[in-house]
Formats: sequence, structure tokens, C-alpha cells
Amino acid sequence: MELWRRREAGLAVLAWLPLAAAAAPPLRFATDANDQSGLSPAVRTLLRRALASLGHEVQFEPLPLRRSLAMTEQGLLDGETMRIRAVAEEHPTLLLVPVPLATMEVRGYVRRGEAMPTDLNSLAAWRVGYPRGVIALEKLLADAPRRVDATTRQDLLRLLRLGTIDLALFASTAGEPDIDTDQTEGLVKLPAALHSTPLYALLNGSHRALLPQLTKALQQMEASGESARLRSAAWAASAVKP
Repeated sequence: MELWRRREAGLAVLAWLPLAAAAAPPLRFATDANDQSGLSPAVRTLLRRALASLGHEVQFEPLPLRRSLAMTEQGLLDGETMRIRAVAEEHPTLLLVPVPLATMEVRGYVRRGEAMPTDLNSLAAWRVGYPRGVIALEKLLADAPRRVDATTRQDLLRLLRLGTIDLALFASTAGEPDIDTDQTEGLVKLPAALHSTPLYALLNGSHRALLPQLTKALQQMEASGESARLRSAAWAASAVKP
């Protein structure tokens, strides 16, 4: 009897070992290395919570957007965190998770007392500055003839104060706190966004089975109000400054 019990215990251990060894590694998602708004912290929080509810750990890797897109297509990464729908349409091997994680707004600043543009179609006479590497902004400004890119928000605001540019544009998210007033002295924020567009997660094509599960988890978080609470908490914790 004792020999039988030892044999059964040994078989149970042997059966458990392959399962432990096969534990799935964390999913690797790219996040925008150039993002200086509250978009990235809020989106990371939502994805982390949704994937955790499905039993997945997630690891976020800050990378330039163009590099990360190529890596996700090649299967070197599992997904992307903040992409406009057009990117998914241009890269059909990637899977769009059809629940917006955030809404990107194009906000701008001008020097106090100067004219303000009303939309992106009226920028032909403006010298426009924008953050380098933000692909969504680059696409929107493709027809603007006088563009200047800069590495940081500080650089853009400095160029605006110096008169090198007439308008500084930033990608922010709906509901995100404004840039601190001590950073915008002598400047005025445009009263309304010039453009807005939803941002989505993308998955590598190998995760087709995960797509409906992640979609449902995010939909439930939106319906319950959990997503809104997580976004607000992430914005407050990030203390966004230029």
C-alpha cells in the first residue's frame, strides 16, 4: 500500500512539472517611447487590468513607433498599445482590438494675443511645431507646408516663445489635466481640440484566440465605469508636465 502511494505521488509530481515549465511568459506590448502626455500611463493601466483578468501578465516596452510596429508584425512583440485604426488597415496581418483605450486629442498653444487656428485645414500660413515621432500627428500634418518637429514639449514651448513657430501642437487625451501654468507663461491654449481620434490596441496575428477574450474584458470594464476610474487615477499619478 505504501509503495502504491509513493508511486502515485511521484506520478503527480511528474505530471505537474511540464505544466510549470510551460507557464506562459508575459505578453510583450510596445508603448510609445516619445509619448509625454498621459496617454501611455492610462492605456497601460487598462491593458494590464484587462489581461490580468484573463490570466496574462504583460510587459510594456518603450520603443519608437515605427520600430515597434515592424517588431509586432514579425512576432518579436505581442502587441501595440496606442494605434489609430488606419494603422491596422495598413497592416492587415495585425489584429485590432475594437474597444478604444483612449481618445487622442490634438491640442495647441499660441503666443498670448495672437491669432488662433480653428482647424487643421487652416494651417497653410502657420509655422507648426509638433513632437517628433508621433505618427498620428505626422499623418495629420502631412499637407502642412511649414512644419518643425522637436524632441520634447519643453523644446516646442521654447520655440513658440522665441517666435520660431506660430503654433505648438501636442497629442493629449480627453480629460487629461492641462500642462502646468508655470510652464505656459505668455502662451494661450486653444479653446478646443483641433482633431480627435480613438486609439486602440493591436495584437500580433498569432493571438487570434485572445482577441475576443480581450475585447469582452475591455467592454465590461467600460460598461462598469472601471476604465474611466483607472484612466483618472493614471493621469493623476503621472503628474503630466511638458
